[in-house]
Amino acid sequence: MILLIAKKEVKELLRNNRFRLISLTLLILLVFSMFISWNTHTKIQQEHETAQNLAREQWESQGQKSAHSAGHYGTFAFKPIPILALIDNGLNKYLGVSIFLEAHRQNSASYKQITDQNDLARFADLSPAFVFIFLMPLLIILLGFNSFTTEKESGTLQLILSQGASKRKLVLGKTIGIWFALLLLLIPVFLLGFCFIAFSDYEAGDLLRYGLIVMSLLIYYGVFIHLSIATSVWAKSSNFSLIILLSFWMISALLMPKLTADISKRTHKTPSAISYQEDIKEALANGINGHDATSEKALAFKDSLLKTYNVKSVEELPVSFGQLLLQEGEKHETTVYKNAMTQLNNVYIEQLKVHQLNAFISPTILMRMLSMEFAKSDLQSHYNFTYQAEEYRGALISSLNSGPSGAVDSDFFKENIKFEYQPITLSQTMEKSANNLLYLLIWWLLSGILVILSVQKNKLK
Repeated sequence: MILLIAKKEVKELLRNNRFRLISLTLLILLVFSMFISWNTHTKIQQEHETAQNLAREQWESQGQKSAHSAGHYGTFAFKPIPILALIDNGLNKYLGVSIFLEAHRQNSASYKQITDQNDLARFADLSPAFVFIFLMPLLIILLGFNSFTTEKESGTLQLILSQGASKRKLVLGKTIGIWFALLLLLIPVFLLGFCFIAFSDYEAGDLLRYGLIVMSLLIYYGVFIHLSIATSVWAKSSNFSLIILLSFWMISALLMPKLTADISKRTHKTPSAISYQEDIKEALANGINGHDATSEKALAFKDSLLKTYNVKSVEELPVSFGQLLLQEGEKHETTVYKNAMTQLNNVYIEQLKVHQLNAFISPTILMRMLSMEFAKSDLQSHYNFTYQAEEYRGALISSLNSGPSGAVDSDFFKENIKFEYQPITLSQTMEKSANNLLYLLIWWLLSGILVILSVQKNKLK
């Protein structure tokens, strides 16, 4: 009986011109967005590789100069674009793609793609994630909003129940029917996405990450299917059911993400660029300056060295005081910059917690966060890159300060360590995503319970 009901539901949906038109439109959008994302990803990745190779070539081909002055010349660290960005580019275009690394200064990521775009362009970025997360629920609503109301309005509901179909079987059959119609559209698209990733230069765990995105999307769609069924059972008319579901979609997908972002910024304010730099400048002034041997802290450092080596003058030291002073100054600067980065990241973490709290009103927020986390295009993945770039900057400058005191040639620069970015691991992602995934499952469970309650409370014979 359940399968017969499901079969009937699928046939009616497939015969529906509105369903066919919307499904075809979404299918075209999904395939088109995947090819556009693939082309963009390939182009940007090639540009990054070219720029990275050029930056290294320029570093290694420096003329003769002192090792320390090379630190002021600087070089670049480039953030690789994860292959799953073709599914969800997340925050990548907001955060920059490269960092200029130089002595005594911490720079933020540059070349943000979003710089010249307005708010509408930021929202309506045609990507697979946009279609999957924001538009696909609309199709689900159109599939399920009248699943019960049509039967009630046409008078066929009582006829179906009189044939021996229980309320539970009827709901289950219609749910399976909606799922089957939806999967007819989704499976080819999911397979296309898998092929894009499988035939690319993907990293370990990327296929599993893609599987987790697909699994999260199916749970997310299950929430909207449950809500559509429950509303259709409860509503007295199809129009009223549609209004309720569209209102929920607008609140979940349009209102809450923007409102939550505003709330998080108000409750946990990030410092302005000017105040951020002023705080760093003040913290740096409270420590040793590697270029000023006459400062109070530099003189105290010199006295400690003389005492350690039991000598009376700098000339008697068995080590280079200038180099040690530079290293000590760089050590202080590194500590200051790391502390500043950590404090700023802690503010972002608190803002994300606000998003999680508001996700109890909007499953779309949860799905958006999960998609970015699994695609490695979220804020924490970017912080992982900036932290490693800062670690590399400190190690590079330290090696330069401890190098030969005179002029060095290109052979010395070729031996300098290269920046090797280690992407955030799947286990790290799962640790951060566990709560979001749990909350999404809670949404799925509660919406399923709502379906059961709506059937039990509805006066069906």
